[in-house]
Amino acid sequence: MKLNLNTMFGNKSKEPSYTEEVKTPVRTSAPQQEKILTLISDGCKFEGNLSSPSTTKIDGHIVGNLRGESGIIIGEKGIVEGNINAVDITISGTVKGNIKAHRLELKRTCSLEGDISVEELVTESGAKFNGSSKMGEATSKSNIIDMKDAEIEIHSDNKTKDKPVLKFH
Repeated sequence: MKLNLNTMFGNKSKEPSYTEEVKTPVRTSAPQQEKILTLISDGCKFEGNLSSPSTTKIDGHIVGNLRGESGIIIGEKGIVEGNINAVDITISGTVKGNIKAHRLELKRTCSLEGDISVEELVTESGAKFNGSSKMGEATSKSNIIDMKDAEIEIHSDNKTKDKPVLKFH
């Protein structure tokens, strides 16, 4: 592309006109974003368990469990009847099943019926969630001992551990 700077800024002198060539950058690739390599589109119905190593988007109907090594996106028209286990899950559609993820995002059009176990939960206003939730590391031990119906013996192992907290009802 050539720009005539004298014409642009109104050269009133009789000097020769100055022209500068400006190169516009050429985009060689798409902007950095996570690529969706697996797509179950609107109108498709899949029955069975699905495992995917890359990001998967569901706009159709799945009856079965989903496992994703990366991310799973349930679109607004997407329906999943089964458990979902992935690193990052975004739900805009309907899910009837339990979810285990590092990060779970529930969009405003989401309807989720099931229990969740996550590290990070993001919920937009309007999202519907019916179930129980557990946040944090599932394998961590609690130092709370329920004294309601338990018989407990406290042993001293001469180790420096967290002391249990007794809870009475």
